[in-house]
Amino acid sequence: MSPRLVTGAFYLAGWLVLALAGGWLLTLAVCALCLVALVELRWVAARRRVRLAVEVAYPISVAFVCAAHRFANDPDNFGLAVVGLLLLAVLADFALHLSAGLRSPTAGVTLTVFGCVWCGLLPSALVLLRHYQVDPAAAALGLAVPLGERLLLFLLGVTMLSDVAAMVVGKTMGQHPFDTTVSPKKTVEGLVGGIVGAVLAALLCGWLLNIGPAPTAGGDPHLLARAALWHRVVLGLLLGGFGQLGDFGASIFKREAEVKDYGWMFPGHGGVLDRLDSLIINAPLLYLYVKCAL
Repeated sequence: MSPRLVTGAFYLAGWLVLALAGGWLLTLAVCALCLVALVELRWVAARRRVRLAVEVAYPISVAFVCAAHRFANDPDNFGLAVVGLLLLAVLADFALHLSAGLRSPTAGVTLTVFGCVWCGLLPSALVLLRHYQVDPAAAALGLAVPLGERLLLFLLGVTMLSDVAAMVVGKTMGQHPFDTTVSPKKTVEGLVGGIVGAVLAALLCGWLLNIGPAPTAGGDPHLLARAALWHRVVLGLLLGGFGQLGDFGASIFKREAEVKDYGWMFPGHGGVLDRLDSLIINAPLLYLYVKCAL
């Protein structure tokens, strides 16, 4: 069996354990992944002689994830925490560059704040999703049930199956390169295959995990089922399209630094940012969709 398949199996099993366990185990795991991702980003940026201020990025990124755990169902306070941490990151970054006289301050400050967002704030949505709860009043009436565990499993299923579909279709049918400067091996056929795979995965996973609008008293079950179907299709299109955009976006920095992978944590797959590039984008996207549309 190839190292890629073995690593993929352990990767999937690990996420299933974390999704089912939730709590501080998931939060600490996401914190660890954020720190490793920052190490990888720092290494890639250093090849272009741009410094990521880990003195700022490490604690701020961990704080984002811990804030998501603390305020998972308190969006107002979580929003305040996000604004406060972003302000703290900018001010601390300014102070660090002023005191140390670091070179390339524009690039360094920008990279550090971006690293806090990309490797800290966006992954914190994984914790927000797992701890997501519907309106307690509705749950008490039996009109809805907690969604957190199912939402995270849905996210993992759609994102991973979309990646697999894009890879399989791209290798077997790909003939037209999508962008030779960023990802020479990515094809238009693979891109379409990934989106179609995401829609099919959303329909399957959405049905298995009962992802859709919460039932209401006296509501028509047929209309509810039809609405759930359309929500799953839309989610498949969004997660499939934006997940691949995250994949392409992560490749930009690698191509500029002239490296193949961000790291070697996952043999056959690369580093954390290679493996989680789509998930990092899809997690906050799904969270926002659930909050605004479901």
